[in-house]
Amino acid sequence: MALTIQSAQSIFSNTQVPSLIPATIALFDQLNVDDQLAYLWYAYTEMGKTITPAAPGVARLQLAESLLTQIKLMSPEEQTKVMRDLASRADTPISRSYGFFSVNTKLAFWYELGELMKQGLVTPIPVGYQMSAGVRLVLEETQKLDQGQQITVLRNTVVNMGFDTSELAPSSYPKAGAEPAFQRTTPTISSVKIEGVTEPAVLGYIEAMNADNFDAAIALFTADGALQPPFQKPIVGTAAIAKYMREEAQGLNMMPQQGICEVRGDGSKQLKVTGVVQTPWFGVTVGMNIAWRFLINPEGKIFFVAIDMLASPQELLQLTRVQ
Repeated sequence: MALTIQSAQSIFSNTQVPSLIPATIALFDQLNVDDQLAYLWYAYTEMGKTITPAAPGVARLQLAESLLTQIKLMSPEEQTKVMRDLASRADTPISRSYGFFSVNTKLAFWYELGELMKQGLVTPIPVGYQMSAGVRLVLEETQKLDQGQQITVLRNTVVNMGFDTSELAPSSYPKAGAEPAFQRTTPTISSVKIEGVTEPAVLGYIEAMNADNFDAAIALFTADGALQPPFQKPIVGTAAIAKYMREEAQGLNMMPQQGICEVRGDGSKQLKVTGVVQTPWFGVTVGMNIAWRFLINPEGKIFFVAIDMLASPQELLQLTRVQ
C-alpha cells in the first residue's frame, strides 16, 4: 500500500498537543491592531524579565538595518503608522520588505525595535493608550505557559505580520539578502543516542540538524517526503523542506531522550521520539518539550516527520503504542 501524507499524519494520534498555545494565538489574532502592538510591547518588556532573547548579532541585523534606520528617522506618528501597517499586513514598501524576512530575521527586527523603544528612539505604543481587557487577557494566558510555549506564542505573533509575499515573483521586490548562519556557542552534538531507537535515518536526521547540515538532512528524505512543523500544515517535497530548514531551523539543539519503533505490515516503520529542543534565540536555559513522529519507508528513507510541542514535561515519559 502506497504511503500518503494524510495517513502519515495519523500515526501516534494519541500524541497530545497543548491547546493553550493555539488558543492564546487565536486570542491575539482577535485583538485590534493597536492592542496587538501593545501586547508585543508588554510581552517584550515584562515577560523579557524572565525570558530574555539572545542578541541577534550584527550579521542578522544587517538584513533589517535599512528598515530600522528608516523607522528611526520618522516622526512618532509615522513610526506608529509603520507598526500599524505591519500588524494589519498592509501592502506598503516596508511591509513587503518585512514579508520577505525569514522568521529569525523577523524576530531580530522586533527584538531591535523593542530595544529602540526602550531607548526612546522609537515610540513604544500610541500616545494615551490604555491597556484593554483583551490585551490583559492575552498576557495572562501567555504567562500561564511554560517558557518554551511562550517562545512559540511570541514567534507566531510576528511571523504573519507584514505583507504576504508568498504569491509574489522573486523579482517583483528586492529581498534584503541571504540569511546569515547562527554562530553556535556550544559544541555540536556529533553522536546521538536515543533509548529504544536505533533507526539510522532518525539518528542521522537529528545529528544533521544539530550540525546545521541541511543537505545531509534532506538526503534522508524521499523525494515526495514531508515535514510538519508545530501547528502548521505539512511542507511537502525536498526543495520546500530545505527552504524551511535554512530559514527557520538554524542553530537548534535537538536532544532526544527516548523513543519507540513499530514495524508496519508493508515493511515501513513508525517511530515516536521525545526530547527537548533549544533555540538560539533563548539560549540553553529554555527548552521546548518536543515529540517527533517519523514514518520511514521500507527502503529506510524518511517519508514523513511531524514535530509536536508537548503540553508538559511529564509527556516526555509517556510513550504509548499507536491506537
